[in-house]
Amino acid sequence: MVSFERRFSQSARGMRFSAIRRMSALIERPGIISFAPGQPSPETFPVEAFQEVVREIIARESASAFQYILTRGVGALVAAVGEYAAAKGMRATAAETILTEGSQQGLDLVSRVLIDPGDVVLVELPSYIGATAAFRAAQARMVGVRLLDDGLDMDDLRRRHREARDAGQAVKFLYVVPSFQNPSGITHSVEKRRALLALAAELDLLVVEDDPYGDLYFEAEPLPTLKSMDREGRVLYLSSFSKILAPGLRTAFLIGPEEVVAKVEIAKQSANLCGSGLDQRIILACLQRGLIEEQKARIRPYYRSKRDAMLGALQAEMPRGVRWTRPEGGLFVWVTLPEGVDAEALLMPAVEAGVAYVAGGPFYVDGTGANTMRLTFAKESAESIAEGVCRLAGVVQQGGSGGAQLPPLSSPSSGSSTQSR
Repeated sequence: MVSFERRFSQSARGMRFSAIRRMSALIERPGIISFAPGQPSPETFPVEAFQEVVREIIARESASAFQYILTRGVGALVAAVGEYAAAKGMRATAAETILTEGSQQGLDLVSRVLIDPGDVVLVELPSYIGATAAFRAAQARMVGVRLLDDGLDMDDLRRRHREARDAGQAVKFLYVVPSFQNPSGITHSVEKRRALLALAAELDLLVVEDDPYGDLYFEAEPLPTLKSMDREGRVLYLSSFSKILAPGLRTAFLIGPEEVVAKVEIAKQSANLCGSGLDQRIILACLQRGLIEEQKARIRPYYRSKRDAMLGALQAEMPRGVRWTRPEGGLFVWVTLPEGVDAEALLMPAVEAGVAYVAGGPFYVDGTGANTMRLTFAKESAESIAEGVCRLAGVVQQGGSGGAQLPPLSSPSSGSSTQSR
């Protein structure tokens, strides 16, 4: 038999399976209530509108709808995305915009364009594992920055940057998800956003802003994007329509300095030449019809009710010593167990009890976070959320098979963005 280990590239040898994807077989078991996959609910997909739009596109464009398109994307959609971004206060010319097949591809392309092996990328603790996978594939050295209830710890950001530079390492950029972060649900306050941009200017640091959830706000008007506040051209902005319309339409976009976007376009040509012209034309039609804005207004209360159901169930069921975030939007609640309780060790007992989640350790690039877990409220009904949290609380109460039993329920205390028992 041929041995391949020595034939793999250094990059391939460092690749790891996603902590979420490897759970697929577990969460597909019958009877499992799953808080694991970060997927929007298919109940929100405007299927009838899609059917009408596709019929019109094919009737109007016939076979052309299925032809190759430009690498940068369908020109009319590139222009429409510029207008869409302008409504959020972001300047985006056609030269500063490129369409990608999901934000994940955008992250991969940014990594290929900006990162040399050994370069430092600063990320949040915890951080989105799809992004850290892309950075790892580019052989970056990731350094975590502490995430507080209202955003990044600026003192820690300054300290981590200084340590890397003092060690002679190139710090290429800071990666952040400022609104309703995956996995924590935490949002950067306006004050923290201003402070982040001021510190980035002081340190001459590029910022990669990932914003897939910013339109899924529940409590108040959306906060300004970092890109809209950027006056120096140091923010690269990624977003998509996956959480608003449907993730099967693989169309996202990247906005950034013209010279960076030009390099991303070249990198994209070696990856897949172009995206799906049909997908992009569907997105364009949805923008032109106002369907995307209608979707936003429709799905916000839908997901808010699920968020409320999960927070209520956690409040009612979790034992003392367990804390969780209170997200003001997005799809995720972040749970912190008492020190010494291993969320990974509780996973199989939880699955046996009929509930699944994602252990939080893989979201930390510094090896911490063993006592954390991510819960997604998007997929399940309110009734299933209540039952699933009840099952999970029972597992946590026991501390897993053979674990130490946690204290019983007690009066709760709560803070601005976290709640606890």
